[in-house]
Amino acid sequence: MAVEEIINDSGFNIGDFVAAKKFANFEHDFKGVVEKIYEHSLLVLVTENDPEDQATVNEYNHRAVVRMSETKVLIAAEVPEKPADEEETTDTSAE
Repeated sequence: MAVEEIINDSGFNIGDFVAAKKFANFEHDFKGVVEKIYEHSLLVLVTENDPEDQATVNEYNHRAVVRMSETKVLIAAEVPEKPADEEETTDTSAE
């Protein structure tokens, strides 16, 4: 079974430090680190928030799913370079 390689063309990467707009019970915008990338949204670990929103942050277990369209990258994470596919050498000689 072949596995398709997933290409990330969203402009976001895991580990990016982002600013997100307020939504639902959040009364203020907040900042955090991208943990997972979905099709049109991001799972963000909330690291900086207004003290008034602390109860909401605790209730959401310090995580929030936010729209990509309402999120801005503040500090981009370094994306590791994938090593070039090395040709596999196989020994096909019969003994």
